[in-house]
Amino acid sequence: MIQSIFVLNGSKIENITSAQLQEYSGKGFVWVDVEDSVDEDFEYLKNILPLHDLACDIVTRKYSRSKITEFDKHLFMIVHEPFEEGKKVSFLSTAFFIGDKFLVTAHKESLVSIDSVKRNIELNPSVFKRGPAYLVYLIIDGVIDEYFPILDSLDRNLNEVERLVFDNKSKATLTMIFNLRREVLDLRKKVIPAREVLGTLSRFESNYIPHKYSIYYRDLYDHLIRISEMIDAYRDLLTGILDVHISIQSQRLNEVMKVLTVIATIMMPLTLITGFYGMNIIFPDVALLGDNTYWFVLIMMSAVVIIMLYYFKNKKWM
Repeated sequence: MIQSIFVLNGSKIENITSAQLQEYSGKGFVWVDVEDSVDEDFEYLKNILPLHDLACDIVTRKYSRSKITEFDKHLFMIVHEPFEEGKKVSFLSTAFFIGDKFLVTAHKESLVSIDSVKRNIELNPSVFKRGPAYLVYLIIDGVIDEYFPILDSLDRNLNEVERLVFDNKSKATLTMIFNLRREVLDLRKKVIPAREVLGTLSRFESNYIPHKYSIYYRDLYDHLIRISEMIDAYRDLLTGILDVHISIQSQRLNEVMKVLTVIATIMMPLTLITGFYGMNIIFPDVALLGDNTYWFVLIMMSAVVIIMLYYFKNKKWM
């Protein structure tokens, strides 16, 4: 539905109804904000504003990739705003229709970036007078600001998983590593296309972004470069953490196998001795030792264990 329509009436910002949009269209700058749009919303707007059919279809199909396309009458752009949903990072797309005297924004739910700009222009109408390109800059700046708390949370989780790597909770640590890797990958999928979009705007390659505002978009582009570099660094760090985790688990497995091998090797001669003297046959040494045969066998088995332990220690096998 059409959430709000802002127009500048003298020195004041007015929020008009959709029925009044026809009256103001073409006379001055108009910002139309559409939330949880349906086909009827854009069918109505296309009768008043020169919105391209293809761009409207992309919005109603909930197109998910950041992109920028210039049509005859307006510039079309999509960016994604992140938000934390419990322990999971989700994204909401915002579509921009940027014309000479109009701006249409479309999104599924209420967004922090857009709500912040609405409050800003109500308090400071001069911001609205600077036109659609500047308002888009403010909105995208708010979108980019939402990435930094996500990155801070990711950094804390990375520190936690580094600590857990050296604990014995192998399964929990591995699950956390893969969850973080998926989160980093999702962030990268959203940031890299958005960086390309802002790179285009910062190079002044659109007729709907005045040259005087290209420096603002260049600043946003620099922020996204920084964010993408941080994401790549986190991805490399997670890869290293995973390698260390696998190496530690492999080392622990080797230690366990070594202990079990030593025990099995020691038990082999003891089993031979006990099996030998456990046969129902009278041997000469039994008659010779008489009642001391039990202690003789026990001492011999102990001597075998001591000799084998000394040999393993001398070879540095344990």
